[in-house]
Amino acid sequence: MPLQLQEAGFSDGKAIAFICISAFFDDPFQKSLYPGMPFDEQVAVVFSRWPKDYDDDSAHYKIVVDTDSCEAVSYSKWVLVNTDAGGAFKKPTDLSKNSKPDPTPILKGLNSSFAMEFAKRMCEIRDRILGDRPRLQLKMLGTLPSCQRRGAACLHLAWATKLADEKGLICWVEASPFSVALYEKFGFQIQEKVVVQLDESCGGGTQTSSCMMREPRK
Repeated sequence: MPLQLQEAGFSDGKAIAFICISAFFDDPFQKSLYPGMPFDEQVAVVFSRWPKDYDDDSAHYKIVVDTDSCEAVSYSKWVLVNTDAGGAFKKPTDLSKNSKPDPTPILKGLNSSFAMEFAKRMCEIRDRILGDRPRLQLKMLGTLPSCQRRGAACLHLAWATKLADEKGLICWVEASPFSVALYEKFGFQIQEKVVVQLDESCGGGTQTSSCMMREPRK
């Protein structure tokens, strides 16, 4: 079952939403974001944002496809910050005429205070460490649980780090505790860690996320 990295198109939105939630549904952090929300409802929330997210010309989506089944099994979302990297990302042209981007929908079921506090802390660290330095930033990377450990994530990261090296860009990720070792394989180094208090609905406790950076290689 060979895997192949491809550009994501607008029609991949449902598959991406499904992968996004499948990859993280059992993660305590995800359960704290959407406490008690069923799987299908979480997928619907992600998919409701798709037209607006896809139309964002600062963002770029990749998918990994199983070439035997033609199924998308993994995806990643990247953004360029303070640079267009010579036009490395092109604004999508295949947005459905019937799916005109609307203002960001109200995310029902989201633990807004948890999400906003985490985002604020991460933003403060990025701003302090990077300032206005141009960068390629990973916003999300997920793989279907049944297809993990087959190299899908490595395909995404190989593409991104090659682009970053060609354009002389820093790479930045905010890694879960389970993915730090993978990013380290591609040259990322931990800059700071953020510990969050998890929701009581998933057993409470804490989880640590790592801010990781990779300098471009010449």
